[in-house]
Amino acid sequence: MKLRAVVLGLATLCASTATFAGMVSTSSNLEFLAIDGQKASKSLGKAKTFTVDDTQSHQVVVRLNEIVGSGSNQSLFESNPVIVTFQGNAEDLVISAPVIRNLDSGDKFNQMPNITVKTKSGNAISAKVDVLKQEGLFPSANVLNDLAEYNASGAAASVSAFAATTSANSMVAVPAGNAKANKGKVVVQGENVAEQQLQYWFQQADKETQTRFLNWAKSHK
Repeated sequence: MKLRAVVLGLATLCASTATFAGMVSTSSNLEFLAIDGQKASKSLGKAKTFTVDDTQSHQVVVRLNEIVGSGSNQSLFESNPVIVTFQGNAEDLVISAPVIRNLDSGDKFNQMPNITVKTKSGNAISAKVDVLKQEGLFPSANVLNDLAEYNASGAAASVSAFAATTSANSMVAVPAGNAKANKGKVVVQGENVAEQQLQYWFQQADKETQTRFLNWAKSHK
């Protein structure tokens, strides 16, 4: 009996101190761009899920992708990146956005993103939502840098713990004449953002794509 009491006591203690984890997923029209200060991997983006700890605050950057219009007037709407900050939960969570059927609705979404976070059972989870403002020719390439600046600003959905987060895939601009590549990083140099972005994507491409691009560039001189 004493042994049984000890076992039950230990089980109760473990249950009271254990950290439970839940899964976070999105509605079909959303994709993860960043998760807790890190770039969302392609495989993770396809799965659209990740694990959270219910004792921590979490922050994701999502983008809404929707085919709008009908017939020959169909087009792809891609929203501005949206920051969503929420508290983890032992229950699985779903981050959702409404269906966008036309460009007018898309413009309204960009101005005021309607993002909700709910448990699988339908209970609403408090979340802070804000637009991640970006500039440049290929803003998606700068999501992590822009997010770090946002988190350092103390804005509505910021998380200071992620302000200094960096990624091995982050783009680093360096002055002309200092073109030594830092291992694990893509290093670019240029007189303007467009030139830097072209260099970034060139270095991201495989050898075959780089060759095709160089041939294309030569033919357009």
